Amino acid sequence: ILGSMRLSTFYDDKIMPIKNTFSTYYIPDTEQKTINFHNSLNQTRIGFEITRATLNHDVFIRIETDFDGLGGSFRIRHAYGQIGSFLVGKSWSLFGNVSDMPATVDKNGPTGAISLLNPQLRYGKHYKKFSWAVALEYSEPDIYQLNNDTLGTNYSTVQTLPDVTGRIGLNGDFGSIKLGLLLNTLSIKNKDLSIDNSFGYGASLSGKLNIHKGHKLYFQTAFGKSISHYIATFDGTGLDAAYNPNTEEFENLYAMGSYITYGYDWNPKITTNASLGMARIYNLDFQPDDSYQNSANFSIDAFWRVIEGARIGISYLHGIRTNKDNSTRSANRIWVLYYYDF
Repeated sequence: ILGSMRLSTFYDDKIMPIKNTFSTYYIPDTEQKTINFHNSLNQTRIGFEITRATLNHDVFIRIETDFDGLGGSFRIRHAYGQIGSFLVGKSWSLFGNVSDMPATVDKNGPTGAISLLNPQLRYGKHYKKFSWAVALEYSEPDIYQLNNDTLGTNYSTVQTLPDVTGRIGLNGDFGSIKLGLLLNTLSIKNKDLSIDNSFGYGASLSGKLNIHKGHKLYFQTAFGKSISHYIATFDGTGLDAAYNPNTEEFENLYAMGSYITYGYDWNPKITTNASLGMARIYNLDFQPDDSYQNSANFSIDAFWRVIEGARIGISYLHGIRTNKDNSTRSANRIWVLYYYDF
C-alpha cells in the first residue's frame, strides 16, 4: 500500500482559471492585479503495488489514484501490469520523459513539459547503458470550437487508429539522454457523419546531465504537428487543429514545447531548481489576432526533506503569454507544497 498526502497552497497576483497547475496559456487578459489565495488537497494519492512470482518472470501490478480529476474528482493515475518486457495499462507516454524531469512544485513541470498518462500496450528492453521501447497508445485529440453552433459546426473527434510511440535512451555516468518519436491520427467526424483523417507526428529530445557533484542540467525540446495535447501547457485548449471558417474544415497546427533547468543539491536534504520553459503554437493566417501564439515562464523551486518521506517545496513562478497580434500579459505565483509519502 502506498500513498502521498499533499497540501497545495499558493497566492496568485491574478485570478487564474486553472488552479492545479500554473499554465501560461490561461494567463488572463487584464492588467488588473487581484491577489488571491488557494488551498487544495487534490494531489493527495493512494494506491497499491503487487509483485507475484511466476515460473519465468515476476508479474508487477500498480494502481494509483488521486483527486485531481475534472473539478477535483477521483481519478486513476496509473493502472498497469508488467511482465518481463511487456506493459499493459495506463502509464506515462513514451513520448515524454518524466524520469528526467526536474522536481517542481507544479506537478506538470516547467512550461512546455510533456507529462501525459496514456492507456497503452508497450514492449521494451533495458540494457546496462541503452534502452528502447515501442507502444500503441490511446490519447484524445483536442480540437477548438467543438460543437460550436455559432459557426455552424457540429464536429467531434474519434480515435480510428492508436498513437504509435517509441523511445530510445542512453544512460551513463554523464546522466541520460532520450529520444521520443510519435505518429498519431486526428480523426474528425463531420456533420454528415463522414470521417476526415489526418496524421500528426512529433519528436522529442530530453535528458539530465550531471555537470559536477551536486550540479545537474535538465532539458527537453519537442516539436510536431497535432501534438499539443501531449504538452501539459495546452491540456484541454483544443490546439491540435483550428477550424477554418473559409473552407469549413479543420487544419492541423504545429506546436513546440521546451525547457531547460539548472539544479543544485545543497546537501542531502535541500535541493533547488531554476527553470526556463516555453511553449508555442504556429498560427495559421485565418486565426484571429487574439489567438494564443507562445508563452514562457521562469520558476525557482526549493525542496527541504524534513524527515524521511516528508518534504516541503516552495516555488516562485513568473509567466508571460503572447498572442498572435504580439499583445502580452503576465502573472506571478508563490506556491508551497507540503507532502508526506508512505
